Amino acid sequence: MNTRVQVPIVPMHRSAVRGFSLVELLVALAISMVLVAGAAYVYLSTSKTQSALFEKAFATETAHYAMDVLGRDLENAGFYPSIRVSGSAAVATVTVETYVNPVKTGTIPAAYNAPVFGCKGQTYQPAATTPACGAHTGTVDADTLVLNSYSNDSYGLDAGSRADCLRKDSANDPVNAARKNPTVALTPLSPLFVSNRYTLLPTTIQVEGQSISTFSLACNGNGVNPASDSYYPMVGGIDQLRFYYLVRASDTAASKFQRADGVTATDWPNVVSVRVCLLARSIQAAKLQGSTSYTIQDCDGVSTSFTDGVERRIFSQVFAMKNHSQLLNLP
Repeated sequence: MNTRVQVPIVPMHRSAVRGFSLVELLVALAISMVLVAGAAYVYLSTSKTQSALFEKAFATETAHYAMDVLGRDLENAGFYPSIRVSGSAAVATVTVETYVNPVKTGTIPAAYNAPVFGCKGQTYQPAATTPACGAHTGTVDADTLVLNSYSNDSYGLDAGSRADCLRKDSANDPVNAARKNPTVALTPLSPLFVSNRYTLLPTTIQVEGQSISTFSLACNGNGVNPASDSYYPMVGGIDQLRFYYLVRASDTAASKFQRADGVTATDWPNVVSVRVCLLARSIQAAKLQGSTSYTIQDCDGVSTSFTDGVERRIFSQVFAMKNHSQLLNLP
């Protein structure tokens, strides 16, 4: 026998099934918007901070790279590898050949008379009829440094020191014509003359569709043939470049660092160290809002104020002329 049980249906109260009211919906939407705005603010602040840190790091890395390039070449300046030993086994004579001007006839560049030479506020023009310092093109705030040495290898450009700062073969320089080996190109008859020149060059950098005008450390090497007065950029973001030379003075005179105009023709062979000073900058703004105005002292000790938010820092380092005869205690 089937028995049916009827379950009474209890009607639900209307308040138990109703949705959000308009006021509640607006409050929830407002809270959500506040949370989204807060998250967006945190994201943008973090992004700006990361961008600022990146630009600061760029300025530092630029300066370190430039100092590394200049430092290695400065420490190699004046190098001449030839050492000859002659005489009997009992009485041997050792002859150490040091740096000499490779040009013997015609126009003899004064810049080659010593391992180091400089131009104050000018550029060096090796292709001129009489190679010498000349005016910069554009508003360049830089000295020019000329560094000379001789190679010590019988290899190609991937090893040894026969390549100039542009990785051009210094054997291309006509001054090395008598030093090259006519039959074995990679084995010169005598050390090859290498000359590198460094200054700043106006450059334009494209960043996110924006053109930014700055300056770059640039070089000109004697491996380019025919000789050219053009310099080629190596690293951007350097606004000022200075070179100060320490001349070995007599016992009664005080030695001090001075720029190229204070070094006489007879003093260039007596330069024992060079101080490099450069003003490196970030490419884009690196300072957060509220701190975009600042003042620094440049390489000349002049205080300059900036309001563009671009990071700028002064870097200075002294490099010894390791191949200087007085430092090597040579006669």
